[in-house]
Amino acid sequence: MDYLFKKADSSATSLGSTVSRLQLPEQTGGDVVFTGDQRPVDLGKYVLVKAVEVTEEVTSTKKRGPTTTAIDGDKQTVTLTHTAVDLTTAEKAQIEIDRLESLETPTKLAEAVLTDDGKTWLQNNRNLIDAEKAKL
Repeated sequence: MDYLFKKADSSATSLGSTVSRLQLPEQTGGDVVFTGDQRPVDLGKYVLVKAVEVTEEVTSTKKRGPTTTAIDGDKQTVTLTHTAVDLTTAEKAQIEIDRLESLETPTKLAEAVLTDDGKTWLQNNRNLIDAEKAKL
């Protein structure tokens, strides 16, 4: 993702994507056109930089959290960090509820009606579901 870095105050504005042309804030007339994908591009009062993106690993116990932006005026860099945060107890419980409920397939339910073992399995599974729901 490209950022327009203003040299005077070390501020940076996201351009939303990688760009091949842009109009500078103080510019009237046409766009500044440049070729290639090399960054940074010195544009006088501005520098076009590509953000360094750091993505923390999302796992079975973590989800994507907020994205933080760090601007380094001295180095004229922008770093985007996509954080990973722990799942809440309620989110973990919902995942387990979904898993347990998916076990109750039509075949398992038919077996539950026909056998004592099936009935015991079904009751035990529903008890586990209720225990997880209690965490919500």
